[in-house]
Amino acid sequence: KTRIMSRYPIIIMMKIFIFSTILLALSLTPCKVQAQGITLTPKWTAQAQFAGYYVADKLGFYKEEGIDVRVQHPAISESSFSFMEKGRAPVVIMNLSYAFMEWLNGARIVNIMQTSQENSLMLISHSPIKGPESLHNRKIAVWNHLSQKLLDRLAEHYGLQQTGWIRFNSGVNIFLSGAADPCLVGSYNEYLELTEYGMNVDSIYSARFADYGYNLPEDGLYVTEDFYNQYPEIVHKLAKASIRGWAWANEHREEALDMVMEEVKRGNVGTNRYHQRKMLEEVLRLQIDRKSGQRTYRLSREGFERAVQILAPRDLNKASIRYEDFVK
Repeated sequence: KTRIMSRYPIIIMMKIFIFSTILLALSLTPCKVQAQGITLTPKWTAQAQFAGYYVADKLGFYKEEGIDVRVQHPAISESSFSFMEKGRAPVVIMNLSYAFMEWLNGARIVNIMQTSQENSLMLISHSPIKGPESLHNRKIAVWNHLSQKLLDRLAEHYGLQQTGWIRFNSGVNIFLSGAADPCLVGSYNEYLELTEYGMNVDSIYSARFADYGYNLPEDGLYVTEDFYNQYPEIVHKLAKASIRGWAWANEHREEALDMVMEEVKRGNVGTNRYHQRKMLEEVLRLQIDRKSGQRTYRLSREGFERAVQILAPRDLNKASIRYEDFVK
């Protein structure tokens, strides 16, 4: 009996040793499951601008690729890039202009998919806009999330003199109230709101940035360079499922709107289905490449080179800026 009892501590110690060894092995092995639990952060609150990603999530396209994607929106005062900087999301949606400026500033990010192919930016004013020269010494209302470096670069590129910037978060109330004129708007959002508010858009003056050489593609999907190098296969699957989501949204627009409105309700966003339908129509139009007439879902070399010419500092050796380093 004494000999039997004396064996118990040995058995217990062996079990502890085996259990500890398993835990140590797990801690030293890259955890693929954790790598596949991905947070994707859009650049704004819930709306039809991100319909394809909602579709890919809700219809299980991501899961079919073996990845677990969670769409997490930022607050109005936050940027998607700030989520990436703080390690809260390895995958974010950003404008090419914003991403390119951060990339020039040292951010190690890469573009893995491009939805937008045409620029949506517009200036609206109660007085005539006759080219960049009419903006000299005028205060322009711009979105709060635009970086000052980007605004400075645009002012330098177009030779705007002493232009002041009035920052606002969203909507067109600042323009309608006369508190700011001219005002920056997007063709898929704020410009549509003007007609929804009962304003005759023919009574205002507008200028599309694309008509003045600023036809930079906008929304793209970005990941950190480290994430791309560590999980290239997962990144490929993420892009593939996202493209599938957008293709489905284009073919089934009302059903996609149902999913958009679910996200809108969950995020307590003040909007309506009519506005979101108009937004989705314009967003899908902006996705079509002028040359091919198709949705390529890729940032073209020409689009990248336009960004280099407009946004890169004049004293920078532009030949050192390589498309292959930015687009994967």
